[in-house]
Amino acid sequence: MRSLIAAAFVCASAALVIPAQADESANTPNLVSPTDPAGDPTSSWFFRLGAAELQNMDGIKLTVGGQPYPGAALHYSHIYSGLLEVGYTFLPGLSGVLSVGWPPAISIGGGGSLAPEGKLESTTFGPSALTVQYQPFQEGFFRPYIGAGGSYLVIFSDHDAAIQNAKLTSDVAPEVEAGSDFMIQENLGIFVEVKKAFLTTHATGNIPVAPGVAYPISGHVGLDPWVYGTGVTFHF
Repeated sequence: MRSLIAAAFVCASAALVIPAQADESANTPNLVSPTDPAGDPTSSWFFRLGAAELQNMDGIKLTVGGQPYPGAALHYSHIYSGLLEVGYTFLPGLSGVLSVGWPPAISIGGGGSLAPEGKLESTTFGPSALTVQYQPFQEGFFRPYIGAGGSYLVIFSDHDAAIQNAKLTSDVAPEVEAGSDFMIQENLGIFVEVKKAFLTTHATGNIPVAPGVAYPISGHVGLDPWVYGTGVTFHF
């Protein structure tokens, strides 16, 4: 909402300033922004605001009581998050983009040989990424882009279910992405994109096997999420 207000304020300000600039144009030299050789009146900042769906992979390499536990898999609840991207174009066609998601709470259940355990735990985490995007077209309706950089997964909290004393670790990993802006107006449009992050987390805890008896478990979980996002894009 603040971005919408800011956009309206900028547009209104521009509408007031342009007539005055037109009167002075005959006596004013043509100055070009050093960051915009083409003389485009828009700035180098842009924002994307929308929603995203995350789809994690279900793979896990698990040990129970120090012994391999074959056939284990994981199932996740549907993961949705708000999405905000802040970008700055530092060279023609090249932008640095920070992407953050509203921390979702998800439920993790057992699959494969872990299916009889049911719900294993739940967690709240924060997804984010810092990438460099290449967008070859800065004009027109269709403005595709690709990008690459790093993704950061931060675990805020873990909650026990079948696994006791459950812990997941945060991780930093590479990320790639592709998408497009579809500009409805000069500074306003919609976007669609997909991101792939190669994140893993180390899971630990204890799983009860008999009254008063629990085995320690440890596993590397290959999340490797696909992130599908859409929303509105603002260029200022």
